[in-house]
Amino acid sequence: MDWKIVDGKLVQLYQFDTQTQLAEFLLKVANYADSIDHHPDYKVFQCSKVEFALFTHDKNEITELDHQLAAFITSYYNNY
Repeated sequence: MDWKIVDGKLVQLYQFDTQTQLAEFLLKVANYADSIDHHPDYKVFQCSKVEFALFTHDKNEITELDHQLAAFITSYYNNY
């Protein structure tokens, strides 16, 4: 799954079988994001889809932290 650049942000949509799986996934992402002090924007749709939009707010651009977080999210999802 390749992340896309949309309106200056790295964007990707992920789908799960249940809302419980989605919640577990978001908790894992949140814990990792806290550990690197970098926090994603995300929207939940239809209780089983989540769209991430990553960019560094204080720099107003995509930075290495965004790429690092995107790589973690992709890797975790692929092994979920």
